[in-house]
Amino acid sequence: MKIFRGLNSLRGIALAGALTLGLGGAALAQNGYYQPQDYRYDPPSFRLAHDMGYEDGALVARQDLLHGKPYQPYPRGKYAHEDRGYRSDYGDKYAYMEHYARGYQQGYERTFGRY
Repeated sequence: MKIFRGLNSLRGIALAGALTLGLGGAALAQNGYYQPQDYRYDPPSFRLAHDMGYEDGALVARQDLLHGKPYQPYPRGKYAHEDRGYRSDYGDKYAYMEHYARGYQQGYERTFGRY
C-alpha cells in the first residue's frame, strides 16, 4: 500500500510540474514573448521593425556583394540607428531596436548567402 502512495505522489508532482510549465507558457504567449524566434506572438510594431530591418539588411548585403565587400551582418552606416522608423506609440524603444537589428542580420545573412 505504501508503494502505491509513493507512486501517486510522484504522479501528482509530475502533473503539477507539467501544469506549471503549460500555464507559464500560456502566460508568456499572452505577453508577446513566448518564443523569440517566432514572431507570431510579437506586437505588430515589432514585426514592422523586424521587416524593416530585414529589408535594410538585404539591401546592404546586395550592395556589399556588388562592390566585393566582406561579410558584415551588423547594422552600420545610415542603418546603424536601429530605431529607424520608430514612433513612441510603438511601445518599448529598446525592444523595437532589438527586433530591427535581428531582422537586419537575418536579411543580410540570407541575401549574402551565409546562414
